[in-house]
Amino acid sequence: MKSASICLVAAALIGAGVSVAKAEYPERPITFLVPFGAGGGTDVAVRTYAPYLEKCLGEGAELVVINKPGASGQLGFAELAASEPDGYMISTLNAPNFEIGAITGTAYKLDQFELLGNIVGTNVTLVVSKDSPIKTLDDLIQTAKDSPTPINIGTSSLGAEDHLTGLRFAKMAGVKFATLPLESAGNVRNAVIGGHIQVGSLSNNESAPFRDQLRVLATATAERLPEMQDVPTFREQGFDLVAGSNHVLGTRAGVPEEIRAKLAGCIEQVVKDPAFLEDAKKRSVSLNPMNAEEVKAFIAKEYSDLEELWKTEPWQ
Repeated sequence: MKSASICLVAAALIGAGVSVAKAEYPERPITFLVPFGAGGGTDVAVRTYAPYLEKCLGEGAELVVINKPGASGQLGFAELAASEPDGYMISTLNAPNFEIGAITGTAYKLDQFELLGNIVGTNVTLVVSKDSPIKTLDDLIQTAKDSPTPINIGTSSLGAEDHLTGLRFAKMAGVKFATLPLESAGNVRNAVIGGHIQVGSLSNNESAPFRDQLRVLATATAERLPEMQDVPTFREQGFDLVAGSNHVLGTRAGVPEEIRAKLAGCIEQVVKDPAFLEDAKKRSVSLNPMNAEEVKAFIAKEYSDLEELWKTEPWQ
C-alpha cells in the first residue's frame, strides 16, 4: 500500500505541473564482471581500481566484482552483450581477446558494446636467453632466415596477444616461426631461460623482473618503457608494431548518455588519482590510460589489423 500511495502522490504532482526529482545513477549495486579467474592479472587490477570508481560514482555506489572465467574471456564478454543497457553491468573487455571473439564468430559483435575507456594495459616483449647468440632483433631475423626450419617461439596460448604479436612481427619481417603454446607465461619464460626454445613472447610485467636471465630484443610500445629504457621498441627498429593487452572497460550498447558519460568520466578521473597510482605501483599493475574516444579508435584499428591477419594467418 505504501508504494502505491507514493506512486499516486507522484502522479498527482506531475499532473499539477510539479517536477519530481529523478533518482541519480547508481540507485543499486553495479555488477563488475571480470571474464577471468580470481587472483589473475585482470582480477587483481579490477580490485585495485574498483574502490576508486565507487568513490567517483558517488556516495552509496557499490561495485560487486564477479568472476566469470572461460574461453579466454569470451564467456564474460557474451554475458555483457546479453545484459540490459542500463549501466548496471560493466566489464573488462580485454583486447585482443575481445576482438578475436568477434572475428572468429562467437556469440557477440563489437557493436553490442559501449566502450568507456581504459586504465590497465601491458605490452608484449620479444625475449631470448641471456646466453643466446641472438643479441638484437636483426640477429633474430637473420637467424630465422638462415634456419632450414622455422625457429621456435613460445607463447602462453594460441590467439592471445603474445601469439598474435609474434605472427604480426614474422609477417612484417618476412620470416616464419613455429609457435609453441606452453599454457602459461611462466612456462614460456622458463623454456627460454633453459634454452629449450629460441625465443619467447611475454608481457613487460612478465619479462622485466627477469632481466638478469632474459635479453629483451624489442618492446611493442609506442615509446620505450620506463623500466626498460635500454630496450628499443619495434618501431625504432623499423616495424610499426604496438601491441599488448588492454583491459578496456565497457558496458552494453544503448546505455543512457548521462550514465555513459558518468562512467567514462570516472574512469578518466581514477587514472589521475595519486592514491590509486600508488596502489597500482605497489601491486605491479601496469597502466595505459585511454579515454572513451581514444579506446574506440584503438579497438577499431586493432580489430582491422587482426581481421586482416586472420585472412592470411588464421590462428585457430
